[in-house]
Amino acid sequence: MITRWQKQNRRKIGLTGLLFAGLLVLLSACAQNESGEETPAAENRLVVYTAHKEEIYKPIIREFEERSGIWVDVVAGGTNEMLQQIASENGQSGADIMFGGGVDSLQAYEAYFEPYVTAQDEKLDPAYASPDHAYTVFSKLPTVFVYNTKLVLPSGAPRTWQQLLEYQWEGNIAFADPEKSGSAYTALSILVQRLNREKTTEEAVAAFTKNLAGDLSDGSNTIVEDVASGKKMIGITLEETALKKKAAGADIEMIYPRQATCAVPDGGAIIKGAAHRENAEKFMEFIVSDDVQHLLEDQLYRRSVRTDFSSSEIADEMRYDIAYSNTHREEILQAWDSYMGQTKRKDE
Repeated sequence: MITRWQKQNRRKIGLTGLLFAGLLVLLSACAQNESGEETPAAENRLVVYTAHKEEIYKPIIREFEERSGIWVDVVAGGTNEMLQQIASENGQSGADIMFGGGVDSLQAYEAYFEPYVTAQDEKLDPAYASPDHAYTVFSKLPTVFVYNTKLVLPSGAPRTWQQLLEYQWEGNIAFADPEKSGSAYTALSILVQRLNREKTTEEAVAAFTKNLAGDLSDGSNTIVEDVASGKKMIGITLEETALKKKAAGADIEMIYPRQATCAVPDGGAIIKGAAHRENAEKFMEFIVSDDVQHLLEDQLYRRSVRTDFSSSEIADEMRYDIAYSNTHREEILQAWDSYMGQTKRKDE
């Protein structure tokens, strides 16, 4: 295990927001950080774009810095926001790693990543592995429903994706924008896939957006907060987020959708044109190491992607169709934009 994970007084990570413009300048030669510490030369640097929350990436990156001696610059944002930025920069930003984002989202942008096979590849769950090694799986993230225990009886909580479309939930579902949030897009794609025997993509999205009543959570991180506060009665989120909030004492319960729980991993990928390729490879090896994968399960409420770990199985787990999700991505998002726009206009 990592023995110095909680060590105090480490250098503050250089999270400075979306500093896309001028990032190359920051990477050149030596400089000083906010604390006046001298930063290392370019060969000892790494630039990480991440869609992870700070509580996930910060301890991992701090430990990587301490073990490797590599200085890491972090730029954080939503999954789709970061991926679109990578595409617009097309290898010219100086960024090295995309850390986080569902594998369906990463697969959709594989043209902007360099293939890489980690030394731990044979120990990683092959279920959602990149066929071209464009990304490496990092942690499993089951999609779940949550409900406010003061507002919803256990017997009345939705157990299936179809039940989310029932009239009593209109205006009472917490959900994020799938055009910005990778986890929200994954959830929307699961809903479409589960309903496609009964409804077309447009019919499924239209029915779901009607029940959202034009109101979205500010982001994927606030979905559980909206449910716990009573602003919404139910929500669709990740197991990790729900477990953390429940452990903190929130009045919520979590449900694994019946015969339709998908544990879609997120991952990491080396960006084409990475200025610090060797350091990027070291980081990729680190995130699938025993220590980091144990940390996920022991402290971060996530499931490991290592097959040599004894992670608990998920009842009624359904395999998520990445190929379908990517092939129909534009269709799903166009339907979302169309029907969500109509719902907002009616609400106004």
